[in-house]
Amino acid sequence: MMRNIYKEKGFTLTEIVVSISLFLVIILMVSSIYSMVQKAYNQGSNEAELLQNARVTLDRMSRELRQSVKIVTDLPVSEVDPLNLPVDSIQFQDGHDLGQITYIRYYLDGTSLKRSHIGYYFNSDPATYVYWNSVDVGGGPPVEAIINTNVVGEYFDDLNFWGSAGLINISISLQKNQKKFTVNTSVFTRN
Repeated sequence: MMRNIYKEKGFTLTEIVVSISLFLVIILMVSSIYSMVQKAYNQGSNEAELLQNARVTLDRMSRELRQSVKIVTDLPVSEVDPLNLPVDSIQFQDGHDLGQITYIRYYLDGTSLKRSHIGYYFNSDPATYVYWNSVDVGGGPPVEAIINTNVVGEYFDDLNFWGSAGLINISISLQKNQKKFTVNTSVFTRN
């Protein structure tokens, strides 16, 4: 009976250590591959979000600038003139509703790109909007009324406008985590 106990086959300590070591190596390889795939996915997701923000923003700004009645902001002609740098906001007369004189302003507020819908009026008649550069009978300027303000895009790092003769150049920079890129476009206004 004693002979049968010692003759039973089993795993030796060396075999167990080798199999556990192989198992650990496989687990480490799988986890490092998973980590690399997750990092690539996150980078791709950040890049896609920035591209989507840039596309939506430029589509909206371009459409509204093409329909604008008049650009109010004085824009420099060139991007590279050190004495007349590009401006970081733009205001123009809204061309959607010609029955009412209102303006649209795009500007950065921190990392958010905002769009304000603005009207100007005189205290004597607050229900009637006038041109931004109008003067009342006493020579006074109109009062600015912000009708509404919306966030158009996030993760903006920089915004610049310049141009002349109906051509407006737009440069936007976006950044999320360590991913940053710049997009430039040009828009012709209708007037």
